Amino acid sequence: MEASAVHPAPAQSFDWEALVALLVHPVKVAIIEAMDWIGEPLSATDLDRLLKGQVGVSLISYHMRKLVELGVLKPVRKDTVRGAVQTFYALSCYSSNLPRGIR
Repeated sequence: MEASAVHPAPAQSFDWEALVALLVHPVKVAIIEAMDWIGEPLSATDLDRLLKGQVGVSLISYHMRKLVELGVLKPVRKDTVRGAVQTFYALSCYSSNLPRGIR
């Protein structure tokens, strides 16, 4: 029995732009752009007002916490509003690594 030669599949280039578009959530992009534009700490409620209530505070808050985990945002203060704790976030020092226009 003769061993057959194994030929590797032709190299295909991986579409990184398509992957990034699938992984980067539009709400995260909106949060970063809004925070860059305003230039001061904002809460999820503030961002919901800026986005005219189209997203919802819960979803914005979720994405802000994820951006903190990624090092893009940092919590800078907490206020108590009607018994609830409202956290204000700012772009972190790592934001200087973001592309110009969203830092």
